[in-house]
Amino acid sequence: MFSRYVFLILIAALAVAVIPAKAAEKGKAQTLCPVMGGEINKEVYTDYEGKRVYFCCPGCIDKFKADSETYVQKMEKVGIVLEKAAKAQTHCPVMGGEIDKKVYLDYKGKRVYFCCAGCQGKFNADPDSYLKKLEEQGIELEKPLTSKNDSNE
Repeated sequence: MFSRYVFLILIAALAVAVIPAKAAEKGKAQTLCPVMGGEINKEVYTDYEGKRVYFCCPGCIDKFKADSETYVQKMEKVGIVLEKAAKAQTHCPVMGGEIDKKVYLDYKGKRVYFCCAGCQGKFNADPDSYLKKLEEQGIELEKPLTSKNDSNE
């Protein structure tokens, strides 16, 4: 009888030790700016070695870039796991060719690049399916700086 209680206590102790260790493996999402310590703005970020780092304001990006490794180590030390950076668009969603940064459309707040002007018309015939295709590939489209060539904004 005594050994059964000892066994149960050992199992309970082991569970208590293992559960926090598993939670620590998962890590926690970034919620604070690594530079100023303020709450992050998901619209303000930079990508560093395949990871996305968020900031409280645009001014923190240059400070981060000046000493990126120190800031990343500081976050990792407290268990923060950075998100993977999204892939940039490098190929035309219509024909698959390499994009020409001079040929684009701004659609629903996203800039879509094409390999040639002919692909713009094909894109306009079914834009949401092309956007879905890019999204499924993990591609994050840029936000337009101006409204040049805007369709359906």
